[in-house]
Amino acid sequence: MADTRFVRPYQVLQQHRAEMDAAVRARRRRIGLVAALGLSATLLAYWAMPPLAFPTAGIAALVLFFSSITGTSSVPSDQMTGAEGEYRVLQELRKLPDDHVVFNQVQVPDARLPNGRRELDFVVVGPTAVHVIEVKNAGGLIYVRPDQRQWPLAHKAGCGGRPGWNAIDNPIGQVRAQVDALDRWLLLNGRTAPIRPLLCFARSEVALEGRDQAGLPILTTGEVVEFLRDGADRARFAGGPAVIELLARNAHQPARSAA
Repeated sequence: MADTRFVRPYQVLQQHRAEMDAAVRARRRRIGLVAALGLSATLLAYWAMPPLAFPTAGIAALVLFFSSITGTSSVPSDQMTGAEGEYRVLQELRKLPDDHVVFNQVQVPDARLPNGRRELDFVVVGPTAVHVIEVKNAGGLIYVRPDQRQWPLAHKAGCGGRPGWNAIDNPIGQVRAQVDALDRWLLLNGRTAPIRPLLCFARSEVALEGRDQAGLPILTTGEVVEFLRDGADRARFAGGPAVIELLARNAHQPARSAA
């Protein structure tokens, strides 16, 4: 199993689960209270005037229905989508051999961005290279167009309906910028390493068309581990421990230009 001791929890997922658990508990309390009150009101109506029991029971059933609706999470849907995709990929990365060290939510400095730092979904330090993995959680049939700003995406419009069309922004420039930022940060801290970019689409219901023309690996979640294992026959680099030490000390802190 991969070394995941530096993996950080996904706070948005924890918040979502905590809120949904609280909502379920509140729902159970509401159902119990409404059911008891509704039954009492129905029996009282029947005792006072039997014909009133039927509309009273109907009103009680309606209130019970609305009381059974579970509340929603306050976590924005886009944050949930991204965190769910990364968590899915993380479960696969855990299957790597123990000579692979996994970091997630890595912060490195990048003066080209307004906040001065860039977040990398995953950095995997293996025996032959450092892999930067950018995760996307789009589903459907994605047409990879390396030279276009957007990639067409076809998805099912409904049962028996025609496919719907959408688009996602071309993520190749994003992952290459991540590699550049990590490479500069390592150099500023006296480290060097071969850094390889990788795009991963996390959903199970995804297909990729034309990815062989992208110039970098574009994979599904189920392909990531096998791809990284296949690179084990490459020449090993000696700087892995130093890179791991630097990432462990700095990668989850506000980005700095030096160690």
